[in-house]
Amino acid sequence: MEITGIGLSGGADSAIAAWMLKQAGSPVRGFTMRLHSGSSTEKAERVAEKLGISLEILQLEAVFEEKIISAFVDSYADGFTPSPCVLCNRLFKFGIMQRAILDAGCTRVATGHYARVETAVDGRIRLLRGVDSGKDQSYFLAQLSQEQLSKACFLLGEFFKEEVLRQAYDLQLISPQESESQDLCFLPDGDFAALVASRHPELCREGWILDCSGKKLGRHPGAFRYTLGQRRGLGLGGGPWFVKDVKIQENLVIVGTAEQILGTKVHLEGINWLRTPPSDCESISCHAQIRYRMAAKSATLTACPQQTALLSFDKPVSAITPGQLAVCYDGQEVIASGWICKPQPDSESN
Repeated sequence: MEITGIGLSGGADSAIAAWMLKQAGSPVRGFTMRLHSGSSTEKAERVAEKLGISLEILQLEAVFEEKIISAFVDSYADGFTPSPCVLCNRLFKFGIMQRAILDAGCTRVATGHYARVETAVDGRIRLLRGVDSGKDQSYFLAQLSQEQLSKACFLLGEFFKEEVLRQAYDLQLISPQESESQDLCFLPDGDFAALVASRHPELCREGWILDCSGKKLGRHPGAFRYTLGQRRGLGLGGGPWFVKDVKIQENLVIVGTAEQILGTKVHLEGINWLRTPPSDCESISCHAQIRYRMAAKSATLTACPQQTALLSFDKPVSAITPGQLAVCYDGQEVIASGWICKPQPDSESN
């Protein structure tokens, strides 16, 4: 008998996904993760009780601290802008939790993600955008392996968020007063700078804000507090100014005009191919986005040795940010993703 294990956070999405499994007559078991000191399993326990399903709680605080929170802080301290939700999906939801679900005797792993999977003629698993373009989460799943995707079940890929919320309220699985989950579950107030400062106090020192010619425009309280493309909070006259570069070691923030933060070349590492990888130096056409809330733009992806690639946009894009994930699509299908890295000084980066 096939048993489905579902990652149950207690929010509307996973609650409705679990309810759909129950309605279909599928045996289902719930699993939830306690990831950090601020996390609670009460919502998941309440939903599991209402649906009449078992719930196993995975205690993962220590490994989450090491793999996600500490890595997040250290990335900012090194001048990168990390994307911890991508790592959490790969390492935790479809890593540790997926293994626990399969080891418990379940045959597939369901979640409340807004994405779709289907099996291609050659047996490869295709990862597709969810139909709700405003909620599509394929970007955050683009680093999953074929093995991980082969066991995944995304029940909400054909639905819109509004109807899922309405159904969850109607079924009284959640209360309208309950807040939606935060992107950074371990940082509910979103103040990444305070977290980094608490662990790297040596970075909290004043430095210069320079324009692209090296002219001093003002002072800052620590370069790590700034992200590429940032416009607000610079405290500068003239402009408008945007952060073009952050130099942690020199404690400098470089700003430029809207035109000066544009670029076409994106250097990628840690490429995850969801299609048969092309040969080195072979190029494929795609549409790509270098952050979640970005409309995909026409580009060319060129495979390079050692799981690296060069993504070349047809037209300049703004704020190419090391540490973020670039995801490449063919229509609705994810074909590859890779981490934006800092280009070498002698490489083309504009």
